[in-house]
Amino acid sequence: MKKILFLICAVVVATIINTGCQSKTDGKADPREANRVIDSPSVAYLQKLDKENKDAVFVTTKDFPELKGLNNKVISIKPLNQDLSINYDEYLHKDYMGPIYILLPSYYIGIRASVILKCFPAYKGFALKELSDNYALYYTDQKR
Repeated sequence: MKKILFLICAVVVATIINTGCQSKTDGKADPREANRVIDSPSVAYLQKLDKENKDAVFVTTKDFPELKGLNNKVISIKPLNQDLSINYDEYLHKDYMGPIYILLPSYYIGIRASVILKCFPAYKGFALKELSDNYALYYTDQKR
C-alpha cells in the first residue's frame, strides 16, 4: 500500500514539475486574432500622429502592411494568448524610447491592456483614446 501511495505521489510531483517548466507562451491562441485587420480610421490616425511626431514609437500586436511607411519606429509584439500567459522577457521593453503609442484591439481594454502596458516599465501616465469600434490607442510621453 505504501509503495502505491509513493508511486502516486511521485507521478503527481513529476506532473507538477513538468507543467511548471513548460513555456509560458504555450497557451491557446485567441481565435479573434486569426483574421484581424486594421481599419481605416485607425490607419488614418496613426499616419497623422506619425507626421506630427518625431522620435515616437508605435506598438502593435500585429504586423500591418498599412503601417510600413511610417517614419517613426514601429514595434510589433505577439498578440496575447487566451489565457494571457506570456514570456515576459519576449515582451519587455525596459528603456524610454520617446513618446509611445500602443495600438490594441478594442477587446484588449482592461486586463489585456494592463498586461501589455506593464511590458513598458519606463513609461507612466498612459491615456486611452478609442479610435474606432475595433481599436484603442494607449499613449504617453511621461518617463517613469
